[in-house]
Amino acid sequence: MYELKNYSETAVRNMLQDYIKHTGIPCTCDLCQADITALVLNRLPAKYAVSLRGQILTHWESQSVIDQTRILSEIVRATQLVAAYPSHPKEETN
Repeated sequence: MYELKNYSETAVRNMLQDYIKHTGIPCTCDLCQADITALVLNRLPAKYAVSLRGQILTHWESQSVIDQTRILSEIVRATQLVAAYPSHPKEETN
């Protein structure tokens, strides 16, 4: 069976980790990170690939400044939303 890979998800996860390192967000627990990732991915187009050629092309295309800017913008928006309405009680935050 072929493995589908969504490069939007990979790009969001990588950029979210960089964002967390460079900015202070209220909570960095796994649940909040998952909520942020889900919110961002729901607002971005999926970029699936199966073949090695498709993976290389999709990865290359996802490195454009426009894509990177859109992803970062969505991460900021989602982070603010999750901070305002976390899925867990406040005392569980990191």
